[in-house]
Amino acid sequence: MKSFEEYIDNNDIPIIVDFCTKEKILKQNLYDREEFSTLLKRCTAKKEAALEKGMLKGDLVPSAAIFSLKQLGWSDKQEIAHSGRDGGPIRITTADDLTDDELANIAAGSSK
Repeated sequence: MKSFEEYIDNNDIPIIVDFCTKEKILKQNLYDREEFSTLLKRCTAKKEAALEKGMLKGDLVPSAAIFSLKQLGWSDKQEIAHSGRDGGPIRITTADDLTDDELANIAAGSSK
C-alpha cells in the first residue's frame, strides 16, 4: 500500500496499469481489495487533473489526453433535450389520434 502511495506522489500522471506492471501485480487485485479504494480514487483524480491541465496548457497531445480522459468517463458528445410547447412533453400525433373531420381537412390541404 505504501508503494502505491509513493507511486502516486512521485508521478505527474499516475497510471494504475503502470504501477501494477512495475510491482508485478494484477490490476484487478487492487480493485478487489477494499483497502486500496481510496488510493485508486486518488490516483485517478490526480491523473484526470493532470491530463486536463496538460491538455489545456498545450503540454500534451490533445487527442491522447482526450482518449485517456474518455477512459476515465469523460464524454465529448452533446446531449440536447427536446420538449414540446411550454416545456411539456412532445406529443406525436398519428392518424389514429385524429377525427374523421381532421383527416378530411388534412387530405384537402387544410390543417385547421
